[in-house]
Amino acid sequence: MKLLETLDWINPLDVAAQIPENEEDWVLLYSGMQTKHTGNYSFLALKKQKEITGGFKELAGRLSADKGTFENCWFGYLGYGLKNELEKLSEDSASFIKTPDLWFAKFGVIFVFDHKKQQVDLWVDSSSSPEFTRQIIAGSRNKSPHNLPLVHEDMEITISSNMTSAKYLEKVDYIKEAIKRGDLYQANLTRKFYGKISGNMRHFDIFKKLCEISPAPYSAFIKSGGLHIISSSPEQFLHVDKNGNATTRPIKGSGARHADTALDKTAISNLQNSEKDRAENLMIVDLSRNDLARNCDAGTIKVDELFSIETYATVHHMVSSISGKKSKNSSTLELIKGCFPPGSMTGTPKIKAMEICSRLEELKRGIYSGAIGWFGGDGTCDFSVVIRTIIMKENKFEFQVGGAIVNDSTATEEFAETMLKARGICGALGIKISRLEQL
Repeated sequence: MKLLETLDWINPLDVAAQIPENEEDWVLLYSGMQTKHTGNYSFLALKKQKEITGGFKELAGRLSADKGTFENCWFGYLGYGLKNELEKLSEDSASFIKTPDLWFAKFGVIFVFDHKKQQVDLWVDSSSSPEFTRQIIAGSRNKSPHNLPLVHEDMEITISSNMTSAKYLEKVDYIKEAIKRGDLYQANLTRKFYGKISGNMRHFDIFKKLCEISPAPYSAFIKSGGLHIISSSPEQFLHVDKNGNATTRPIKGSGARHADTALDKTAISNLQNSEKDRAENLMIVDLSRNDLARNCDAGTIKVDELFSIETYATVHHMVSSISGKKSKNSSTLELIKGCFPPGSMTGTPKIKAMEICSRLEELKRGIYSGAIGWFGGDGTCDFSVVIRTIIMKENKFEFQVGGAIVNDSTATEEFAETMLKARGICGALGIKISRLEQL
């Protein structure tokens, strides 16, 4: 893999839009929102050369830590089901869309978009022809102005859920009773919505629409065979730089946005000072500190930020940042395994929370609650938490929303938070929130 050339700025979405619908597996990791912490780079990977499925063992044998970042770079996802490799947990129930627990691919062409420098580095393997690459570059520069993609009018959508709205409320109360018994402190109960779409559609148009409605620093579009992953996640799972500095930024605590500026400022203040949301967040901060400490040098774990508020198009989030220095005796993959699944998606204690949620949710989470990102050949990595994500295969789709249940939670407020988090996805698919509320 070598740096072929550095190009003047091109929008990553414009380049990816030139990729033919019948093109085989490819990945776009798109930073649709830049923050002071992340979102400076986007990546487009084309022309798959190798593929990994299976589990952590299969992945471990293919990663490296002594090459350049892009010399042995792998793009893909870690599904939530990998938890069963790490802990003694019972198998989850059936799936609606069956997906591998793990999928990564190595590609012959990688675009690295630097949003700060406004330039694009093009990395190409010696075996890859540059002709296709130059075609999509030329097409993106000569594109006609595009409007917000619309869901086709002839599309019809059927939708169901793994639990009715009434059942969701009951299960929130069940978790609260488990907390009062001392079984756990917090559980991230999630609800899956799934169905079928009939009519013409282009998966990448749905992704662009999701990015327009709900921009985030960790958006992703993955095509793997007939599977399409459409994600716009605000949450960083784990970032490791070439010096072994590791950072995780869990989200816990959410509040609705308001068109009225005064109301919006009040919403931020209410979230910032909410004892309930601070308790939720602090529990996951402590869990994340413990997870990082498994594979970081003693004395290096620190909380860099606590209870910060980040604002997105449809929601305010409470975010904290925890960091540590990876031990020389641990690999980047071992660091990830020590933190997986993301604590913000389980609860605490982690194992007990996973056991209870699996029993209550009844359908496998699949890719949701896992991680999407890349491993560099020099031991670097960057992964998001899989939230605000649509999974599509053939004419099927599924997405999932949830929230942390603690002792102070009320079922109706938790239900409202899940509907808030579903807004962007529903907008991208052309589904009215009222349809979800009535299920």
